[in-house]
Amino acid sequence: AALARLVVEEAAAAVASSGRFTLGLSGGSLVELLARELPPALSAEPGADPSRWLVAFCDERLVPPEHPDSTYGAYRVSGGRRAAPGGAPRARPL
Repeated sequence: AALARLVVEEAAAAVASSGRFTLGLSGGSLVELLARELPPALSAEPGADPSRWLVAFCDERLVPPEHPDSTYGAYRVSGGRRAAPGGAPRARPL
């Protein structure tokens, strides 16, 4: 929960100061952790406004999103779209 709270606090500060928040995510165990802990953290901090986020995937494989090795696909399947009350972040596989 501490990581999700930190992300949301930083997001709220960035949105307040510049109108946007950029976040780089890796895969692995982080996918499940954020899928579980980010929604409640976002609900507790309305200033974090996920619609103002740009999410990039730092270790994305050169595979389609449906492939099991796709980090983007893993977040999408884990509920990344649900994890954003108030609007979904923009997410782009690189």
